[in-house]
Amino acid sequence: MTILMPLILALLLLFNNIDSGLSQGYGRKPRPSRQDKNLQVPYVWNILEYSFPSDSDRRAAIANDNYVQNNGLPIDVQPHYLKNKPVRTFVTIPRFQTGIPYTLATISDKMGPNGPIINPYPSYRAHNVNGDDCDQITSAFRVAITECNQMWVMDSGSVGLETRCAPQLLLFDLNTDQLIHRYRFNTTVYTPSASLLVTPIVVVKDPPPRGNCQRAMVYVADVNYHGLIIYDHMANSSWRSEHKYMYPDPDYGTHTVAGESFTLMDGIIGMTTDKRNLFFHPMASITEFSVPLHVLDNSSHFLHGTGALESFMPLGKRASECVATATDSWDNVYCVTMNPIELISWNVSTRYHNKNFKKFPIDQDILEFVSGMKVVTNNEGKEELWMISNRFQKVAAETQKTNEVNFRILVYTLGTARMNPNSNPNDLHTRLVFSN
Repeated sequence: MTILMPLILALLLLFNNIDSGLSQGYGRKPRPSRQDKNLQVPYVWNILEYSFPSDSDRRAAIANDNYVQNNGLPIDVQPHYLKNKPVRTFVTIPRFQTGIPYTLATISDKMGPNGPIINPYPSYRAHNVNGDDCDQITSAFRVAITECNQMWVMDSGSVGLETRCAPQLLLFDLNTDQLIHRYRFNTTVYTPSASLLVTPIVVVKDPPPRGNCQRAMVYVADVNYHGLIIYDHMANSSWRSEHKYMYPDPDYGTHTVAGESFTLMDGIIGMTTDKRNLFFHPMASITEFSVPLHVLDNSSHFLHGTGALESFMPLGKRASECVATATDSWDNVYCVTMNPIELISWNVSTRYHNKNFKKFPIDQDILEFVSGMKVVTNNEGKEELWMISNRFQKVAAETQKTNEVNFRILVYTLGTARMNPNSNPNDLHTRLVFSN
C-alpha cells in the first residue's frame, strides 16, 4: 500500500458498554437479500459503532483522541462456526490513522444508530494505544481461522506511515479466546516503515483428528515492499521470497470503482491456496500468478539459493483489478473485480481466461471494493462466501457520506462442501476452508 497510507491519512482525518464476557461476539444468523436467494447481507454500517467497557473508558478515549467517531475502515471479515453455536463474525480495522480504539473486533447483536455495535477482541485491554505497548495489538490487518479452531492474526505494527512495533503473528485458541503463540518478525524479512504485512494464508500440515496442529505454514504478503514472507510454525522461523510478479504494474495503478477513480500502486495483496499452490496477485495488476507451496516451504531456495524464480508462473489475465480472493473446497477461486464490478470464480483445473470465469448476478452497488473474503462451511454443510465491502473509492474521492451505507458484510451460499474421504465429518477441519 505504497500510496494507501498517506492517502488514507490525508482523507480520513478530514472527515453500550461491554467487557471481555460480551466480546465473544456471537451474532445473528445472516438474513436473505431481496435480490438473490443465495445472497445474504447480515451487517451494514454507515460508520462503525464501537463499544467500550464503561462510559469512563469512552470519555477517556475521546479526550485522548484515541476514538474519533468517523475513523475506521473495516478491511477483513472472518466468520467462525462451531457446532450448536451461532456464527461468530470477526472484523479488522487497521490503524491507517489514529482515533481507532481497537483494531480487531467481533460483531454483536446490539444495534447503534449507524449499524451493529462491534466489541473488542479478545478484550479492550488487549489493544494498545497507537503502539505504546508492543505486547498488545497495534494494527490487525487480516486474519485466518484454521481447522484447528485457532485464529491467526496479522498485526502489522504500523500506525499510519510509522512502524510503531515489529509486525507480529498472533495465534488465538478460539475455545478459550486466549493468546497461545506470538511470533515477532525480525528485520531480516521486513523493512521498518517501508514494509506493510497484510495478508496471512495458513496451511496446516498435521490437522486433526490425527495431527496436533503444530506443523502450520503461514504465508504473509508484504504489500508495500513487494515480497512474501513464509513462517514455519514448528521451526518458529521465517524467510522472505521476492519476485517481479509481486510488484505493481503501473498500467493498472489507477483504479476505477463505480465511476470514481484513485491511484494506488499496491503490490502483492490477494492470496489464496488449493493446498498445492499459492495463487496471488498485486492490487495494481490484472494478472493472476501461482507458485507451488513445496517451493515456498523449502527455505534453502531463499536463504541460500536464487529464490526459485523459475517456479513462479503467470496464469492469465482478467478484465480488471481485484483485492481479496478465496478458494472453496472444489478448488474454485473467487474475487470481485473493480471495473466492471463483478464477483467471478475460476476453477484451478482450467485455463485462467474469461471464457472459464463464472459470473454471479449480484447488484454492483453492494460489491464496491471488496477488501476481505473467506469461504467457510456452515453447520448445515453448505459452503458460504463471506465478503466485506467498504466503498474505498469514496474515501479516496472524499465523497463518502455518513448518512449512507458505506460498509457491508455479504454472504453468498455456494453449495455443499466437498468432504475429505479420509476425514471424520464431525471434525472441524472438514467444515472450514480458509483464505485471506
